[in-house]
Order: sequence, then C-alpha cells, then structure tokens
Amino acid sequence: MAGAREISRSRSEISDAVRKAQARMFDLAARKHGITLKVIELETDISDSTSSGWASGKTGMPLDAFVTLATIEGFPNALLSLPFEAARKTIADSETGESDIDDLAVAAAELLVRFAKARHRKSPSGVVIDHTERPDIELAAEDLADRAGKVANS
Repeated sequence: MAGAREISRSRSEISDAVRKAQARMFDLAARKHGITLKVIELETDISDSTSSGWASGKTGMPLDAFVTLATIEGFPNALLSLPFEAARKTIADSETGESDIDDLAVAAAELLVRFAKARHRKSPSGVVIDHTERPDIELAAEDLADRAGKVANS
C-alpha cells in the first residue's frame, strides 16, 4: 500500500503534468487553430486574465472550465485531452444520434407490442381497441413521436 508521502508526491507530479499539458493545449489552440485567449473570452465570457493564468500553467483549470472550452465550436478533442494524458484518458464525441436512434427503435417496438396486444383476439375486447387499452397505446405513440422528433432534428 502506498504511503501518504508517495500519494502526495504522485498528486504533485500529476498536478505538474496537468498544468504543463494545459499550457500546451492553449498554445496549440492559438497557434494551430486560431483559438486565442481573446476568442475564448468572446465565446465563453471567461476573462482573458483568468485564462492567461491557465494558459501559462501557473494555475490549474477547474473541470467546469474544461467543459466550457468543449462548447467552443472547433475546439479539438485532441487538445482537450492533453491534460488528461496523465490519467491515460481522452475526450471524444459521443456517437452522433446513436442513443436517440436506439431510443426511437425501442419506442417503436413498445408501441407495436401494445398495439398487437390490444388487437389480439384474446384481449379484453377482442380485436377491437377499447377505452381501457387506448390511453396506453396513445401514450406509447406520443413517446414514439417525441423520439422521432429528436432523431429528425439531430
């Protein structure tokens, strides 16, 4: 088991590595992508003086600042990932619309199952959909419409 001194040194080493990578991230963002501290200020309302401390590596960025940088259109994931190299992690975009499409398929299947059960000859009203089955089917249809709208608008 690691002693307190080892953990402390490890945290210190990680902190140094993160600040250096953070400074590199800002440098590359400006030089290779034109995302200067002024652009960051205009896009995010993070003041130039705050981001300059991060860009120099003098101060560490809080997590919400990383998330804010990620909202800047064109800010590369590869650069956002640099400070996380100390943990061997990277930042990547989620699959475009994958979960929405999956949710749409599930909603469609649920509507189909509810409809088929209501139309089954052994249902309470036989093959006719009655007043007790209709609200359940309509609810599933609304869910399907909502999911379809999300996919169509993505």
